[in-house]
Amino acid sequence: MAFKFKLQPLLKHRTLLEDQARQALARALSEEAAHQQAVEKHRQEYLDLQREFEEKKSRGMLLQELVLYERSLKQKTQTLKGMLSKASQLQARTEQQRVHLTEASKDKTLMEKLKSKKEEEYRQDMRREEMNHLDEMALLLEKKRL
Repeated sequence: MAFKFKLQPLLKHRTLLEDQARQALARALSEEAAHQQAVEKHRQEYLDLQREFEEKKSRGMLLQELVLYERSLKQKTQTLKGMLSKASQLQARTEQQRVHLTEASKDKTLMEKLKSKKEEEYRQDMRREEMNHLDEMALLLEKKRL
């Protein structure tokens, strides 16, 4: 008779949950990285525009150009603030996914340890039964000799 773990469906479910949590974390990390690249690109555009504005301002520029640059810089600043806010939200979500994966991994590990423990108990019981059976056979053979 082979070992059968009665909670195998639960172990399988917890393994599935861990895999799903791992995939969710990977998606969150990927989205966070992509957003961070977008933030850096926008920040660089802002710095380039600011540098261009300072150069033109030092050489002299029309009032309309000055107003246009100031509006553009203000808009880019607002956009950057929004992007940084979203980046914070994405970081929080990533951390939440990381915690969820940790919990799912702990749950699965506990089930695996329980399975190992039950399997070892089963093996010990089988060895004990075999030893008892061999002892009985030895006793019967001894009685026949007498």
